[in-house]
Amino acid sequence: MNTVQEDQTYWVGIDWGAQKHAVAVCDDQRSIVSFFETETTLEGLNMLVKRLHEFKRIAGVAIETPRDPVVVRLLEEGYAVYPINPKLSHNWRKCTSVAGVKSDEYDAGMLALELSRRHESLTAVRPKEASAQEFLGLCDTLRSLIDQRTSHLQRLRAVLRRYYPAALDFWEDITAPSAWAFIKQFSTPAVLAKTRKDTLIKFLRAHRIGLRPCWLERIDKSRQAAAWPASPTTTGDELMALACVAQLQALEPRIKMLEKEIAEKGKGFEALNLIESLPGAGKSLAPAITAIVVNLEEGNDTGKQLRCMAGVAPVKEESGKRVKTVIRRRCNKRWRNIFHLFAWCSIRRSTWANAFYKLCRERGDSYATALRKLADKWIRIITCMIREKRPYDEKEYIESLRKGGSPIYERLCG
Repeated sequence: MNTVQEDQTYWVGIDWGAQKHAVAVCDDQRSIVSFFETETTLEGLNMLVKRLHEFKRIAGVAIETPRDPVVVRLLEEGYAVYPINPKLSHNWRKCTSVAGVKSDEYDAGMLALELSRRHESLTAVRPKEASAQEFLGLCDTLRSLIDQRTSHLQRLRAVLRRYYPAALDFWEDITAPSAWAFIKQFSTPAVLAKTRKDTLIKFLRAHRIGLRPCWLERIDKSRQAAAWPASPTTTGDELMALACVAQLQALEPRIKMLEKEIAEKGKGFEALNLIESLPGAGKSLAPAITAIVVNLEEGNDTGKQLRCMAGVAPVKEESGKRVKTVIRRRCNKRWRNIFHLFAWCSIRRSTWANAFYKLCRERGDSYATALRKLADKWIRIITCMIREKRPYDEKEYIESLRKGGSPIYERLCG
């Protein structure tokens, strides 16, 4: 390592990994002055901090992840951490080597050098309130578990359609826990066909399902369960169905527990009361949107941040006389899904949202494009609500559409 100069500013690049971290340090003259590796252990993390302390003035640290114990520790030590998108660093690597050279040492050095040159156009992580980060983590975990549940339900439905159609005839809604218990107890068409009527009635009563005429009719039809053509893969399909049921039964209590925890934690955020005033937000989407909003960087460009991160702000490609507008694919996919879902729900609860959606469709927009445009409208409204700390008022917004001569208002008047 070169001699550390007291008045010199240094930049650090960390190529993090599962086994070890490669660390490079460069100075303002864009010369690599140090390179070392640390283990991904607590001792290795302490050694990393100790080595960085040798450089008195570190202006920033570049790393290709926003969430890692390394990032948390560096923020605690007061360093400015710049999370670099892997796609961006990949393009930097292509700029510095036509041959596509890649190694841990090379990548760490590239991150340090590019950070020293481009730091003004990059955004450093700013420590946020622990409660806001915890709330976002809870909401992200809930969405992940719900996605897993959806995946298992789709797989279960596909398997049942293949070897056990009678189960789908018996249960219109296989998202119900009682349906999973049914499949677990009567796992094949042969078992269901041999089951006595009073056994099925007892099962329904045990799961608090009233004996309406439709259920009695399904019980009678269950005798024909084995009449369907038998699948040659029944044994494997049965095991897959039972595996899906086991996963669903394990996920459901965790999802319920998370929903209660989120409802309790959400009471501490003023923004949640504002978001709940939005038509279609409901008890599920309101906390998710609130978690996103409270974790944004404060400033005048909050709306721009949210539009870009949620993927509703289009990307303009212009070259000479050719101008093209395309969807923004470099975004937070989970945030985009949340706002798409909220836009879809708002169509059924807001008159102007419904009119705007239909207007977009009449103009030739696809279903997804119309939802994306509607989500963009809602993000602008949410930004204004948070800034002014005012709940949403449907009548007030429609009045603003009238004053502005919006075609949406003309359609509402019809």
